[in-house]
Amino acid sequence: MDVYSPQGLGRMDYCNDVQGFINFATSIPRNFTDGGIRCPCRKCKNLKFLHQDVVTMHLLTKGFMHDYLCWYAHGELFVPNESMVERVVESTSSASNIHEVGNENSNPCRNIVMDAMRMSEGNVSEFPNVEEEPNEDAVRFFDLLKDSDEPLWDGCTNHSKLSIVAHVFTIKSNHGLSEAGYDKIIEWARSILPKGNRMKENFYTAKSMMKPLGLGYQKIDMCPNFCMLYYLENDELTECMTCGYSRYKPRTGRGKTLVAYKKLRYFSITPRL
Repeated sequence: MDVYSPQGLGRMDYCNDVQGFINFATSIPRNFTDGGIRCPCRKCKNLKFLHQDVVTMHLLTKGFMHDYLCWYAHGELFVPNESMVERVVESTSSASNIHEVGNENSNPCRNIVMDAMRMSEGNVSEFPNVEEEPNEDAVRFFDLLKDSDEPLWDGCTNHSKLSIVAHVFTIKSNHGLSEAGYDKIIEWARSILPKGNRMKENFYTAKSMMKPLGLGYQKIDMCPNFCMLYYLENDELTECMTCGYSRYKPRTGRGKTLVAYKKLRYFSITPRL
């Protein structure tokens, strides 16, 4: 039986545990969006922002979502080998103590995820009526948030599931490592790590994992001699207006897609600001 549901503990103990969670969650300003906090009940699963009184009622009647033992969506850092029941806060003061531990900035990957999510730190209204419909972006972001706190293997204290990918990506970028070289290193690393480690098995899966952190970019064909961009009114041209160089590489087979000699990756400044 789930020990973190209304049926898993004594009713009074469970009520105290729920109040401890609410004390902790509401002690961190960034948990609020338009006055609501994420509801971790079995139905909402952290995908809806609700008033804290509504969240309390949901938790009392429905219980916490499965495996939500670390409150990663509400500012708590992962603490290995510690049960949820032992970690439950029972008062506002104890909630503040956990809040201090969770804000030591000891997890830079988690901070990056939180920045990418643009968590609001605005004012809390008296009685908001806020509900946010679940969406795929929210699910991906919170999966990534969980990965930032989940250890690389049970008992690991140096790296999380996310931090190891970021670290190896940095090495690949700094040293011009090919994708095939990246995969070989990962294959070797996984062979010497403890069984059940959570390292992504290749470059493709690691890249898919990191994708929600990016802001995206636009690819624009350009002259290989840097004369012009094939953009806006020049988008349909097939040769450079200045040097006459072809826009596309020669086709090597029938029905092959046209491939430009060179592409510019445009990172728009507006969303980054």
